[in-house]
Amino acid sequence: MPRIFLCSATGALTTDAAPVGGGVAVLEALIPHLDTVDFDLTILTPERDDKLTADRQSLRVPTLSDAEPDRILKLNARAYARFALEWESALERYFSDIDPRDAVVVANDTSEGPPFAALHANGFRQMALLHVIVSEFFNRRYISQPTGIPISGQHLSALWRFAEPRGLTRYAPNIARLIWPKEGDLARCVDAPIAPSAPVARSLADCYPGTGVAARTQIVPWGVIGDAEPTLREHRRETLRRIGADPNRFTLLTLSRISPEKRIHLAIDALKLIEAQSPTTAERIQLVIAGAPAYMGGRSYDLRLRRDSRQLKRAEVHFAGYVAGDDKWRLFAAADAFLSPSYYEAYGLTIAQALASGVPVIAAPHAGARVTVDERHGWIADPTPNSFAAAIRRALHADETREITRLRENAARWGHERPFSVAAERLIRIARRLAVGEGSEEA
Repeated sequence: MPRIFLCSATGALTTDAAPVGGGVAVLEALIPHLDTVDFDLTILTPERDDKLTADRQSLRVPTLSDAEPDRILKLNARAYARFALEWESALERYFSDIDPRDAVVVANDTSEGPPFAALHANGFRQMALLHVIVSEFFNRRYISQPTGIPISGQHLSALWRFAEPRGLTRYAPNIARLIWPKEGDLARCVDAPIAPSAPVARSLADCYPGTGVAARTQIVPWGVIGDAEPTLREHRRETLRRIGADPNRFTLLTLSRISPEKRIHLAIDALKLIEAQSPTTAERIQLVIAGAPAYMGGRSYDLRLRRDSRQLKRAEVHFAGYVAGDDKWRLFAAADAFLSPSYYEAYGLTIAQALASGVPVIAAPHAGARVTVDERHGWIADPTPNSFAAAIRRALHADETREITRLRENAARWGHERPFSVAAERLIRIARRLAVGEGSEEA
């Protein structure tokens, strides 16, 4: 029987309880499908959590010992790097006692993944679910966005490759070793990297040329995770009143963890611009920010958003806190437009969930939006206050002219045609082929 070892550093957390992001959401959705097929499934996590039914091995990681599982969401850069390297070492020790025959190791991350090169050398076949191209994300988060310097993840990867053989990376911090060396090992050694969109696959290949990763990468769009219910819009007034929002206002929604890369301040800046240009229009609009701060910079960013929102005089901003389960789907259905201003989304699970709920989307041109949003059910807007303000006005105009009905119908149809089960079936086929030594599917 094929054996699947699913490695997840955040596998002890759930999306019902913590703002852990798309990686955990994909894991939660995938495990029930793996449980129904003839795999011997083992889930490896740093912590024990008995809520999931699959066999689970808890590996000791000193940084998280005797700590709540969500401590990982609060680590600074130095502590996070220490944790990720401890987790990698724990996985290497674990697999040293495992026979690689008929085994497939599935990594649910890159920086938090297993020792890709060591497993490859020992004969293990590997899959890696790509929720982010780390080099590209690091560049946007810490260099190109804050400084405006027009550099790409591809440039940074090339710079590391130039510096490493010359000994110039000897004193690089541990966090750097979780970016370029770790992702480079993935590109060289993983049999089937799984990209949720073509732009993500291209980015990985561009960052690590000469590794042959383009031929091995499989593009598997996640689709819609969860059961959207557009008819929940019938409860719109009740849903909005529950969070203190006005049911009579045109409602914009963001739903994500609160951290700088989500660029939620762009929505607030757009509302400031609308206020300055048309105060009466601003009085008709409200923004609902759903989510909680997480990961590096999350808490300070949350404070910034609250401070900026208080500067608005006509438009309103409501912080709904972290929402999950039925509350999340009710909030999606209550929105008039969903905003995704992030500067990086590999796929955009919340975009897919909003569309499935019948909600048009306004998104920045990140990888996820380029493969999910078009003129039939939304708008792509340049990541500037002017462009987002113009898109919000277009959405408001669509609401006034009843064009919103067509947009909502198209959005719901898009979601209905893309259930996560399609992605799960594809991933299972790839894993089965790897387990029997046939290689992955044709890219």
